[in-house]
Amino acid sequence: MAFVVRQSGRLVVPLNNYLRPAQFGKRCISTSKKNDETAVVTEKIPSHKATQNSHDVNTTAAATAAKKKWMNYGFHPTDESEDVASAHMFSFISVTLCIVLASLAYYYGPDRTLRDWAQREAYLLVREREANGLPLVDPNYVDESKIVLPSEEELGDFEIII
Repeated sequence: MAFVVRQSGRLVVPLNNYLRPAQFGKRCISTSKKNDETAVVTEKIPSHKATQNSHDVNTTAAATAAKKKWMNYGFHPTDESEDVASAHMFSFISVTLCIVLASLAYYYGPDRTLRDWAQREAYLLVREREANGLPLVDPNYVDESKIVLPSEEELGDFEIII
């Protein structure tokens, strides 16, 4: 849990630009009453209830009321409980497995930049040079006979700063 809290700070900063509302393109909404723009239907619409008996009306009314409340998630077109269960399972799997486990694998995975290896190797070399009584950095790291310097005539008036 501490990992999620620590890492959430890294995720919030880049998302601030996306979560912030746009500064341009705002639209004003008028709240004044516009009574003359509303339409009124005067003729009576025939009801489906009038053609059935009272028992069928009660059962179909309850069924249509339940169908009106249910908003399909797109996983199952007719079964509400299977649709909701599938939506919750998909959300759980996508968030938990894809985001959390992928970030755990990324942060706690092997060192791909070899930074830790380089540091360990440096400590081993320092320990080896100290054990042999050598300085940590050799003043003659490169053999002087292999270094080719220009002569005084080639340098001319070029200023050398040491």
